Amino acid sequence: MPDDDKGRVIGKVTNVSADRLVVELHRGNDNFTVVGFDDVHYVARLGSFVLVPVQADYVVCEVTGLWEKDPQSSRPNQSGTEMDKAASAKFLDLTPLGMIRSNAQAKFEFGVSVFPPLYADALYARDEDLDRVFQVADPCNKVVLKDRAGTGHTGTIPVSLEVGTSVVFKGYPVKVRIDEFFGGHVAILGNTGSGKSCTVATILQSLFERPEEFAARGASFVLFDVNGEYRPAFSELPDRIDRLYLRANTEGSTEDLMPISMGETASN
Repeated sequence: MPDDDKGRVIGKVTNVSADRLVVELHRGNDNFTVVGFDDVHYVARLGSFVLVPVQADYVVCEVTGLWEKDPQSSRPNQSGTEMDKAASAKFLDLTPLGMIRSNAQAKFEFGVSVFPPLYADALYARDEDLDRVFQVADPCNKVVLKDRAGTGHTGTIPVSLEVGTSVVFKGYPVKVRIDEFFGGHVAILGNTGSGKSCTVATILQSLFERPEEFAARGASFVLFDVNGEYRPAFSELPDRIDRLYLRANTEGSTEDLMPISMGETASN
């Protein structure tokens, strides 16, 4: 086992089946909390991930249950009676999801081809492990593109985009792959005043406000701004980003659409 793996062991696998693993946490992990070399990790959050090494690869598992039992009993505590918390054994129920191969360039694979043996170590997941599972490990691709004069310019093309912070994985920035995100149907839902327009504006700003990148090269967006909210949000985008504002008359006739110059202050 690599040295960095030894510092994030949380317990041992005590039960193995095709659709479920059981991990007994090491004694001293009070309240399902593990002190790692990088942070304090609460490992019993439902929906979080645990990694189990198998040879040179890792089985990625989702936490689907947690329980504890008295050391004097062979069954989990279900009676509601008082238990010695310090001495009780704590367990995690895990559902195997897929595998991370040892090759750093390999993608996460759904499905498990090799199951861990009994008493295999279980590890908490780091941010870089989550990036590989969600396939957002490479934030950008470095390229050289030529302008109309044939001069080469070095820059990057973004691959992923941050859209928020996870409520399951502590402090983990949630990222989406740009091509897949904008290449399909996406809905942003919420009550009035909950921030839907701000979310849309922030996502587009984060695409275009990257001077070191060939951001959103060739992309086009059409926004129907019925409340006049988006024009101020995009007023300070870099000059290289072309914008065209159109205003319809009250009848909504397409023949009467009027182009609005970039410097005009009239609302949409």
